[in-house]
Amino acid sequence: MYNNITEKINESDLFISYLAPELIQRYRIIPLKKENQTLYIGISDLTRIEIFSNIAFQTGLNIKPIYVNEKEIENWIKNNIDETTFYHQFETTLSQVAIRESSPSNDEIVNHDEPIINFVDQLLEEAIHQHVSDIHIESFENTCRIRFRHDGILQENISIPIHLAQRIMSRLKIMANLNITEKRIPQDGKIHFKKQGKIDIRINICPTLFGEKAVLRLFNSDHASLGINTLGMSKQQEEIFLQALSQPQGLILVTGPTGSGKTTTLYSALNHLNKIEKNISTVEDPVEIELPGVNQVNINPSIGLDFTMILRALLRQDPDVIMIGEIRDKETATIAIQAAQTGHLVLSTLHTNDAIHSIIRLRALGISVENILNSIHLVIAQRLLRMICQHCQALSLPQYSLNSALHCNQCYHGYQGRTGVFELLPIPTSLINMTANLTNITQFIYELTKYKLSSLRESGLEKVHIGITNNAELTRVFGIEAYK
Repeated sequence: MYNNITEKINESDLFISYLAPELIQRYRIIPLKKENQTLYIGISDLTRIEIFSNIAFQTGLNIKPIYVNEKEIENWIKNNIDETTFYHQFETTLSQVAIRESSPSNDEIVNHDEPIINFVDQLLEEAIHQHVSDIHIESFENTCRIRFRHDGILQENISIPIHLAQRIMSRLKIMANLNITEKRIPQDGKIHFKKQGKIDIRINICPTLFGEKAVLRLFNSDHASLGINTLGMSKQQEEIFLQALSQPQGLILVTGPTGSGKTTTLYSALNHLNKIEKNISTVEDPVEIELPGVNQVNINPSIGLDFTMILRALLRQDPDVIMIGEIRDKETATIAIQAAQTGHLVLSTLHTNDAIHSIIRLRALGISVENILNSIHLVIAQRLLRMICQHCQALSLPQYSLNSALHCNQCYHGYQGRTGVFELLPIPTSLINMTANLTNITQFIYELTKYKLSSLRESGLEKVHIGITNNAELTRVFGIEAYK
């Protein structure tokens, strides 16, 4: 047992050679010494066998754990690791920011508030590096909390003094061309960040009790990465989707809750269809990814420019393909159905839990069974599941199982990236001849279920079986219903 770490470590930079700083911070361990092919590490919990196996794989060395008091470990990490991490850059920048006693003027923020400019740039660069989808900057009574969303899960990133929050908000407003003096009402904007390739960032700033909150949604503007084959569909599902996209007219619906990947599926479809011989137009709220060659229109309700008005205009623009960001009301649904029946391929989304309920939703909006059968080619329901980190999976640790995930210095909590799971409901033309007998919604739904492919949960279980994800993730997304 080591009681005084500082007396026992012979090489102060040993951790740099053998253990990544992120690994030391995550596992709360310290490297003590190396003898031949054995690395001695200090840890306060000797039962964490999975940690030793992971480090052995990382280093190629035999691992000898030794108990060290938790307080000593924390002190050592604070003194030796923090300055090597990204967060030390934040602290250095913040110390430069803190030199100013008073808030700078708007002109100073634009031209001279270099520490704040550097801080925001560092924040965005790190989010891009970590493949973050969202950044939350939240003002509370005594602190400003910054969180990153990794693969659908929010994790705290850093906290900063509350008096710096407004200067960060001002910088973000300038980058998004928003009103820097307006703090009473929500504002929406867009940032084009070009330091690590081109990243489009959608920002919403909203007043809260202790100041403003900003949420930044990051989009990779590399449209080349938008492919049907990258969504996570099975070969059969992909073939059915491509067959529906090859039709000259009809409606394809993508359904699921917020954050289930519907937008990515729609953009991948548009990217597949984007050929010189096709006129493609979209109506969105807002445009999330700019696609060269596609005519994209943002709605603007403040001047009456809503989905309905834009759709009517687009139908006079000689379209081949129309993408509607979301069907929200009866009028939009009616126009979409009419367009799909008059020579246009229409793609859109609904917020329902599964494919069948999208049909029920359309009936609730007043769309007849006959029009549904004569217009819809395919309904796709989907969810996103986190994928097990392949680096962790390669460890083949005894603790690795279908029910849990490990973690390594290349991932976050054992997962890296997400994949879609899908439920496809092709609408067969054979049902059109039965329209007169399907006026009862219950009977109609009963007939439709005969044509549904594997359910969302069945698709998820298949990905567990082949090792892409695990049962814990399936339960997180689907709850206890995952196994029914």
